[in-house]
Order: sequence, then structure tokens, then C-alpha cells
Amino acid sequence: MHGTFYNEAFLEMSLEPVTPLLIKAGGEGWAALDPTIPDMNFVRTRRADGELQVYIPGSSLRGVVRGYAERLLRSVRMDLACDPTRTRGGGGEIPAACFAGQDTTRWDGPTAYQRSCYACRLFGNTALAGRVRVSDFHIQGEPQLERRYGVAIDRVTGAVAQGPFELEVLTEGRFTGRLAVRNFTLGQLGLLAAALLDMGDGLVPLGFGKSRGLGRVRLTFHRFTVRTLQDPQGHLRGVGYWAAGKEPRYPLPEAGKDQMAWDVPARRERGFYQAVVEEDARIRAILEAVAARWPGEVGA
Repeated sequence: MHGTFYNEAFLEMSLEPVTPLLIKAGGEGWAALDPTIPDMNFVRTRRADGELQVYIPGSSLRGVVRGYAERLLRSVRMDLACDPTRTRGGGGEIPAACFAGQDTTRWDGPTAYQRSCYACRLFGNTALAGRVRVSDFHIQGEPQLERRYGVAIDRVTGAVAQGPFELEVLTEGRFTGRLAVRNFTLGQLGLLAAALLDMGDGLVPLGFGKSRGLGRVRLTFHRFTVRTLQDPQGHLRGVGYWAAGKEPRYPLPEAGKDQMAWDVPARRERGFYQAVVEEDARIRAILEAVAARWPGEVGA
């Protein structure tokens, strides 16, 4: 199924901090070489103009979305999301990481999909390619950065155990990027929608210092695009509908259950049928509707 195109969705959005935000650069980096740089500095990348700019790595955002999606799945049934930190089975309700320590070259695509948990079927594992791609989110305009100071407290004596140390946090700024998912079921798209909507409501903080109140963000949706090869005929349809009878070895939803009606017209462009929504409120309404589909798909 990964070698065939059935459907694809793109969600272009922007992210702004509601509370100060810090995505730490890996390791000590510049802070170890330059004493004027904060101990915990915001990650940066070099853009086309040659200047270093703060940004949010796609891997950071994808990891937070996956972690929250796994938490939602386990709230329904523990075995729907494996434990990526546990490489061996035995003990506990949550299964060990899918295919941990196994030779994944002996599994074909359908078998790997069957043996993967629901979360891995969407986000991937060592035997199965993920279907969710998140771009880096780059800053638009000039960010507002400030320094804060913190200390680590010894829990026994109550005295300062480490510090003070400096944190570089972003208080104002607007980052833009895109999330894409290919060959999705409506339940899988709904799980992503639920995670993003909760993040936009401030329920899923991002980056360092979550327990300190950092990392709450606001999401604004600019463009939602769904592409298919066949005319969707006024419906948002998942891969269970499009691949009906074509992928018998993949455990997909029934065709009639993997679709929902919507009023977004599809236009033919470059051989694809493309449905596009460009208003934040309307995109949110669609995401809210599709978010209600994932519990039914997993049997809640």
C-alpha cells in the first residue's frame, strides 16, 4: 500500500507562542564556546540569506503530536500504542516497541502493517514507513527573544543544587510550516486532527520547561488540501474506501465506513482531484468533524 497512491492531505498552518517557548539546541553547542550565549539557547538554522534564525524542527513537532496521539490511543485500549522506550516484552499492559530487536528485513509491507500497533501504522517504526511528514516551521518576521534565569533545587536540603543558568525563550513570533499525511483512513486523519486541535487549545505544550509553564502555543490553519486520483463526489474518503478489494492483506476499515460527506468541491489539476479549504474557521470545523472518527475506528 505504501507503494501506491490513494489519497493525500496537506495542512498548512502557523504557530505562535501563548506562553514563552524554548526548543533547545542539541548539546551545549555554542554555549560551551561563547560565554555570552545562554546555557539553554533556542535552536537555529541558517537560511538562504546566510543568517542564523530560530526555527521549530519538524521532528520536534512530529514527536509531540505522536506522543499525544499515543496517549489518546492508550486511553481507549493499552495495546493500541506500543511503548517505544521498552525493547523487550513481558510485564505491563502496554506492549514493547514494535519490532524492537528484530530483523525487519524479513517482513513484507502487509505483514509489517498487520503486526504494528495503531500508532505505528500511522507514524511508522523500524519495519514500516510512517505516513506523516512534518516540515520545519520557519519564523516569519522578527522574533522577540528574552533571557530568563533558573536554578535546580536539592530536594533533600532545599538549597540550590545547580545554577543559576540562563534560558533563551521566545515570547513573540510566528512560525509557518506544513503537515502532510498519505494513504490515510479517516480515523488516522481524525487522530491527527484531535492532537492538533488540542495543541492549539493549549493542552499539548511544546519544547522545554512544560512544568514551568512554557510551551503553550496557538495554531492558525491557513490551507487544507486533499488530493485523490478519482472524483471524491462530495465526500472526504479514506484509504479504506479507495483501496477496497485492492489491498486484501491490509486491515483497513470497510469502504462504507471510511467516508463522510462534505461540501468542498474538487477540481481536476495535474491529473488529481483536489479539494481545498482556505479559511481557519472552516478548516477547524472539518477537523472537529473528522476528529470524532478515530474512536469508532479503533473500536471504542
